Amino acid sequence: MTKLLETPKELADRVGIPVTNIRYLIREDMLDHIFTAPGKRNPKIPSGAWEKYVSQFTVTAERKTARSGRKG
Repeated sequence: MTKLLETPKELADRVGIPVTNIRYLIREDMLDHIFTAPGKRNPKIPSGAWEKYVSQFTVTAERKTARSGRKG
């Protein structure tokens, strides 16, 4: 059974980044989340939110063109 919500620490452990990075993404509204306590406390991340964040903010690399000669 898949967990519907996970804590910032659980997500950080799962994806291998510091929990402070997850909390920053929540604070800046870059990562989907809900608050389960009044006063914007106790955030939970719904399943699929990390994958959505990664696909939304992934920057594709551009290939550099090879130069035919070098000045030197």
